[in-house]
Amino acid sequence: MSKSKLILIACFCAALLAGVAAGVALRCAFGPPPRPPSLEEQLRLTEAQREQMRQIWSGVMRGPGPDRGRREELQKERDAAVAALLDENQKTKYEEVMKAFSDKIAALETEHRSAVEEAVKRTREILTPQQRAKYDELLKQRAGPHGPRGRPGGPGGEGAPPPGGPPHAGPQE
Repeated sequence: MSKSKLILIACFCAALLAGVAAGVALRCAFGPPPRPPSLEEQLRLTEAQREQMRQIWSGVMRGPGPDRGRREELQKERDAAVAALLDENQKTKYEEVMKAFSDKIAALETEHRSAVEEAVKRTREILTPQQRAKYDELLKQRAGPHGPRGRPGGPGGEGAPPPGGPPHAGPQE
């Protein structure tokens, strides 16, 4: 290998290492982007209020688990019913099964929406007047001009946690 090729390879490696070092240095200097303040921080909740918020929202905002399991059970029930349709009345029966399924899903969604609305109500009850005003403002901001992100319910729409989230609770759906 010629001397000029060796020098060229060495320069390429040096430039590559310099780029990696610059990237690492910039990442260390600027760090990750700041996270938005949580609802607890924005409302300046007391420790007692934080615990009450956890209790209020824990049953409502468990994540997709409880509803997803119930939805899957309903879908399996529907699929089994559809598979059993083997006579000339298949279309009529299929439509009946689909209607029953849709009704059950709608009832499930209504039930969840009510739970979220109740949690919002109970949350407002534990807040001071100043915190309540801020909470209401945050709810409006989360809802935006077209309603709660296209979904009915509490802050940010059905299944979304309150702005900043209840502590350590994930969104539904």
